[in-house]
Amino acid sequence: MDFKKIALALVGLFAIYSIISSPSQAADVVQVVFEWISEAAKAIGDVMSDLLDDASSSE
Repeated sequence: MDFKKIALALVGLFAIYSIISSPSQAADVVQVVFEWISEAAKAIGDVMSDLLDDASSSE
């Protein structure tokens, strides 16, 4: 059996166990992860905007 499949199955089982055993803490973790993703996307957008502004002002 492939190690990646076993590891992914174990992570999935742990996630399901965590959600079932403590749903409020699992919801908090999901909220934090989505906040991190949102902040990262905003930061990438800011960098791209700055790059485009610099490129258009140098013409």
